[in-house]
Amino acid sequence: MPSLIESSNDLYSTTGDLLTFQRALLDGELFENACTLDALTERRNRLRNIPVLQYGLGTMFYNVGRLMSAGRRPVTLVGHSGATGTWLFHCPELDVHLAGTVDQTKGQAIPFQFMARCLNTWRKF
Repeated sequence: MPSLIESSNDLYSTTGDLLTFQRALLDGELFENACTLDALTERRNRLRNIPVLQYGLGTMFYNVGRLMSAGRRPVTLVGHSGATGTWLFHCPELDVHLAGTVDQTKGQAIPFQFMARCLNTWRKF
């Protein structure tokens, strides 16, 4: 995995850059055709081995259920996580944007646990 990441010549940005991109995407500022956002966020399929995840065209839908949300009502996160424990998600129900990284090639599950904790904290206010 590290050699794959090194060879991908990926795009580097800050969490602020990612949040600016996500807000512009959700506000319809990035595409001339308004239907493009609908195509990107339309739920397409459910992963058999991870029932709480669904995919759109380039987007991931993660259902934060009652078990992970301390008994509160379930919410959905729409965005994507990366191979190194990075994430950029939006929670439509709470209008919260979440972006970050743990920079660990074995940290793919960490964002989901961390985001659930962040949402639990957010909902206390």
